[in-house]
Amino acid sequence: MKKGKPTPFDIESFIICPNCSHRITKKTKGFFCRNCKSHYPYVKSIPLLIKIEDHHKLNEADYNSSVSKIYRQLHQLGSYRNTYFHLRSLKPILGLDANSKVLELGCGTGYDAGFLFQKGLIVVETDISVGQVLEAKKQLAKRGFMNSNFFYVADAENIPFADESFNATFITATLHHLEHPVKALSEMRRCTEKGGIIVIAMEPNRYEWILVIGFGFSIMKKILLTVLGKRFAKKLKARTKDWREPNIEKTFSKKEILTLVKKAGLNPQKIKGIWFTCGFIHWVITLLNKTTKKTWYLNKDIEEFLVLFDDLIARVPLINHFACNWTLFCKRD
Repeated sequence: MKKGKPTPFDIESFIICPNCSHRITKKTKGFFCRNCKSHYPYVKSIPLLIKIEDHHKLNEADYNSSVSKIYRQLHQLGSYRNTYFHLRSLKPILGLDANSKVLELGCGTGYDAGFLFQKGLIVVETDISVGQVLEAKKQLAKRGFMNSNFFYVADAENIPFADESFNATFITATLHHLEHPVKALSEMRRCTEKGGIIVIAMEPNRYEWILVIGFGFSIMKKILLTVLGKRFAKKLKARTKDWREPNIEKTFSKKEILTLVKKAGLNPQKIKGIWFTCGFIHWVITLLNKTTKKTWYLNKDIEEFLVLFDDLIARVPLINHFACNWTLFCKRD
């Protein structure tokens, strides 16, 4: 299959003003809305289709731009466990016909889009962070998947695309960063065609509802403070200041995330609990990557065993509630 843009696609005909939802016009220096007079400029050839006045969102965008070049390393996106579970979350979308139109929210550095481009799908990448979108464009260009029209800076809570523009929409490990998750889910529903696929992947489980785990973490914290000393703990906290995300870190119980999805008018087809041992390993390695100058990783053979083990215990109904993350597959009625 030839890489790159699968077929001509006039994405610009689907763009609307994120401020007032009217169609906007492309100009030399960006896009312009005749209705509300809003102007949306380019940043290094990337259209900035966003109106941000929210202080939290600005901090979130700045942070993600600052770590965009090392984002894949920090989150170990090249690891076997990530590849395996990301592909599983994308399975319904990967089954679509070639040239189907797919929207990704919170695209980060374009990790998931690479899998979709390989299947001949048309993918529109969006993120609130300019740095992340630029890095996604760069990473996908290295692999031969390139078209600047398919990269936009956009807010998941105010998607700048017309109703029913896409055959599928997905968001991965991003919903818990949003202040208004139901609004984002409703926007995903609006932008997806009737009968289309919507995937919400890798969203963190609400551990504080499980008292035993919460108690265990508090004991672990006390042990570390005793062993390492409070002075060392303060130094460690100061060292990781620039790596701590300035976001609203939500977690969702199984019941809660299903409620959010239904409030947005979506029809959940399946919910899967994923990452048990893999989740703990991921958390530890991420912490090591953020606090040391080394790049830590786990042997692939060990990861393959842990992935197999996680798949087995995920089938046990009670244990399923102890998953690190949830992935939901929905259809747009």
